[in-house]
Amino acid sequence: DEDGWDDEGEGGGVVLDSASDEHVNYELMESFEIDPDGGGEPEQPNVYAATNLKDGVLGCLEELQATAKGYVSSNFTDPSTPKHHKLNSLLLLPFTALRFASVPLTAPEEYGRGSLFLSTLCWPFWVEFYALWEHDTVLGWGTIFFMHASAAVAALLVARHCPVRRGDDPLSPPMVFAVPLAILGFVIAATWIDFVADELVAALQYVGVVLHIPSAVLGLTVLAWGNSVGDLSTNISMAKRGLGNMSITACFAGPVFNFLVGLGVGLHLLANKSGVSSVSITFGPAIWAGLAFMLLNCVMILAAGLVRGEGFIPKEYAYLSLAIYVVYLLTCLGLEFGGV
Repeated sequence: DEDGWDDEGEGGGVVLDSASDEHVNYELMESFEIDPDGGGEPEQPNVYAATNLKDGVLGCLEELQATAKGYVSSNFTDPSTPKHHKLNSLLLLPFTALRFASVPLTAPEEYGRGSLFLSTLCWPFWVEFYALWEHDTVLGWGTIFFMHASAAVAALLVARHCPVRRGDDPLSPPMVFAVPLAILGFVIAATWIDFVADELVAALQYVGVVLHIPSAVLGLTVLAWGNSVGDLSTNISMAKRGLGNMSITACFAGPVFNFLVGLGVGLHLLANKSGVSSVSITFGPAIWAGLAFMLLNCVMILAAGLVRGEGFIPKEYAYLSLAIYVVYLLTCLGLEFGGV
């Protein structure tokens, strides 16, 4: 037809490239719908998937090429792009490319069949590097073969069955792919966070040694702020959407997870690596001050919500919480430098 789509029916067909008159084997993923305002003419569906493996793989490679060209154009060759943005993009390019090639993303706003194909195929390379770099572990040949074989099969299935959308409308893969790949993406993202966190701590220790800044001060300020930026943005976003209970719950659930799971797993790994059954830990004044201010904050939230707010936390409490944090920070800094 005139739009370049072969009108063979509702459930399937081929895409006709009007420029070259070549048929590319794709099947429609959405049925034709009758437009009530268009005189009964069917609307052209804009979601399709390959009908054979070869076309699916070739389509993924074309999408990856288009994605790379778009990234280069928007970050480097576009005259309107500021020079500092170009420099920043250039410095981040190796890490951006590695994340793009190793973390499967299935969310509608992030999904792309080509990118999902690449990350599903390449994630074992990142796992091998992570195991060697972070844990000094060389994976066995059986494990390596199993990871690469399963990744290759999954990537081919993605290329063959996952949909492609014409246009910029949000899209996600079928649930049979979305669920396991989302879990895999979560695990790979956790390894990335662990890798970046270790390098960040090493960099902070170097800065502290060079500038003679106590490590506790860096932990109270730079490291604490950087570690909490993600939670801060997420909680603010939920609060703006009216999900106050979820936001407040997340504020408390995050530290609880860090205390119980983070410390528990960390101490377990340390004990196994060092070969000791117990680890001596000293609670300094700053830690006791942190515990005291945490308890104070909890009591103040209960008082503000149950007594003053009658079940609701008033917005004026935001100023009080900020004031408590400033006093806590000044107190800890004073304790570290011996002035308090």
